[in-house]
Amino acid sequence: MGDPQPQQSQHHPGLILLLIGGKHAQLERLLREHGYRLVVPTTADHAVAICLSNRVQAALMDTESLEEAEDWSLAQSVRAVSPDTPVLLIAHAPAEQSNVPEGVDCVVSDTEPQQIINELRRCVLQTSRRKRPA
Repeated sequence: MGDPQPQQSQHHPGLILLLIGGKHAQLERLLREHGYRLVVPTTADHAVAICLSNRVQAALMDTESLEEAEDWSLAQSVRAVSPDTPVLLIAHAPAEQSNVPEGVDCVVSDTEPQQIINELRRCVLQTSRRKRPA
């Protein structure tokens, strides 16, 4: 027998742009267990190129990744080239929705990885509803 297949979510998970480069092994493992395919770009330019050439279901970024890019421009760049891709910011403290940087759809705390999965599903569902014609 071959390797077991990842558990597939009823939401048909897709490609996730993960801009946290190995810092959250537990989250990466959890995303894969839920059937998400992960791409971890090595640079901001690589992230934008991935968004240009693929249908990215969501982008997960952490505050440390964004601090490396000037003025949160990475989130804004992803939004510019892929306007229907929700951008989730993973904070290292309790999430505070009142100070969401431009280009970011929501902020979620990394203290509970399952909460990140739940928020990811919610954001992707909202985005897919916005894309449907009225």
